[in-house]
Amino acid sequence: MRKIAFLMPTASTGKLSGILEEREKILKTIANTDTHIEIFGLEDDPKNSHLGTIQSAFDASLSVPEDIECAIEAEKAGYQAVIIPCGGDPGIAPLREVLNIPVIPPGASAKHICSLTGPRFSVLSSGKGPCLRKEFHEREGLMKHVSTQPIGLSVTEIREKKEEALKAMISEGKRAVKDYGAASVTYGCMSMGFLMVDEELGEAIGVPAVNPVKVAVKLAEVYIDLGITHSKYVYPEPPSFRRNIKLVK
Repeated sequence: MRKIAFLMPTASTGKLSGILEEREKILKTIANTDTHIEIFGLEDDPKNSHLGTIQSAFDASLSVPEDIECAIEAEKAGYQAVIIPCGGDPGIAPLREVLNIPVIPPGASAKHICSLTGPRFSVLSSGKGPCLRKEFHEREGLMKHVSTQPIGLSVTEIREKKEEALKAMISEGKRAVKDYGAASVTYGCMSMGFLMVDEELGEAIGVPAVNPVKVAVKLAEVYIDLGITHSKYVYPEPPSFRRNIKLVK
């Protein structure tokens, strides 16, 4: 049986409730029946277990040390792959340096799937404002990324206002298709993915909506089935790394 950890340092593994419990159920419905997948965290007290929120590059940078520590513990516990919990894929390089098992970046994974569906794709993101730092995707070899469309809602609002979020996603998705010729769209926010509105969105905008949550789970299964991981030639273990290192006080 495959064993996959969806990283969430602030969660209490096996003792989830509320939105974390709901998300774990969604992950299990995506995975094959012979896959064991769960939200894996470092929180001992279930009362303090909670879902974190990343809404900026600053937030993302602060999340990396806990994600690294959480991933190290997951590998020790026998998980065969880990999934980064944020669509921005924070910490992908250091995580791959310190782990031998596959580290799945949901954002980049979904974008690569989009790149196979046609010549151009767009990203629907949380927040407001103009397109954000397209060069990130260029460095990943994703030159087909043509626009980032903020839907005007925060991560918290996306979680709490599903109908409003879907309406905004449809509006920006149609704009991506009309104005930029996007052949598919994906999401820069995992909370969008956990809404599980892909089919409805795709029908409304006329092109595939690629869900990074679904892609991450399925890609983790593929890595395990193929018996491969990231290149340790490219991501060698740092000389300064120790297996018992504590990155978070």
